[in-house]
Amino acid sequence: MAESTGTWPSLTNDHPLHQLHTRLPKILADAGHSTIWGVHLSSAAPPAFATLLVLQKYLRSVANDVDKAAESLTKTLKWRKDFGLDTDAAPDDFGPDFEGLGYVTKVGKADGKSDVVTWNVYGAVKDLKKPFGDLDRFLRWRINLMEQAITHLDLSNTSIPIPDYGKGSDPHRIDQVHLYGGVSFLRMNPLVRVASKAVIEIMQAHYPEMLLRKFFVEVPLIMSWVFTAISLFVSTETAKKFQVISYKENLGKELGKLEDVPVEYGGKGPDLKTLAQQLENGEKA
Repeated sequence: MAESTGTWPSLTNDHPLHQLHTRLPKILADAGHSTIWGVHLSSAAPPAFATLLVLQKYLRSVANDVDKAAESLTKTLKWRKDFGLDTDAAPDDFGPDFEGLGYVTKVGKADGKSDVVTWNVYGAVKDLKKPFGDLDRFLRWRINLMEQAITHLDLSNTSIPIPDYGKGSDPHRIDQVHLYGGVSFLRMNPLVRVASKAVIEIMQAHYPEMLLRKFFVEVPLIMSWVFTAISLFVSTETAKKFQVISYKENLGKELGKLEDVPVEYGGKGPDLKTLAQQLENGEKA
């Protein structure tokens, strides 16, 4: 896949992004892996646009600390290699145990652009042991959902740069919606606790600056432990992106174009399965 030919703002030699790019040969050699989010990281000069895009996300996640960004990127690349990501293997078929549990859609915005949205439908879980009983399988499913969403950001082809840390928002991020309607049976279940903790740790470590907003919809009081867990495992900046919505009908106006949100969540669109299929069909057209 050809990468973007967009132009990045000029970088001085002392700019953190330039400094991190000069470390790429060592980072890639140490990791033994060079692909992330559909982008092949290149240490060639002049720097490739898509490569700078990835490096900028890592820099922003650590307030421009080049040492920390290099360390974090190296760990992520090693993890992706060990986890078996970025291969030509066919996607895993997780079967009926995960049917209806997760979707990826896009929601239009007033400016004509759109946000990628992942939906975690916990109310679709009928037997906790099926999705949560095998932790490795659950994590692979959840990471697959995240990777699927990231493909729709099209980071290898975009021509829109990410502003420097503290100088504007990152336009390449994802909304996440967690739907808790009808999940009273999840009360403090150890399988769910372990899986939730593991997902939070992976997202925090290996998907920096990917979260735009996270909506918790119809959260029962007995699920308050979710927010206790969040406060322990995410940064203050990440926690600020979380929104609790008690009534699901109020979600639509928070997301954007109502035609891209199901009616039951305050929109005017079809169900999640249909919206997800429409996105896939549209991207393949």
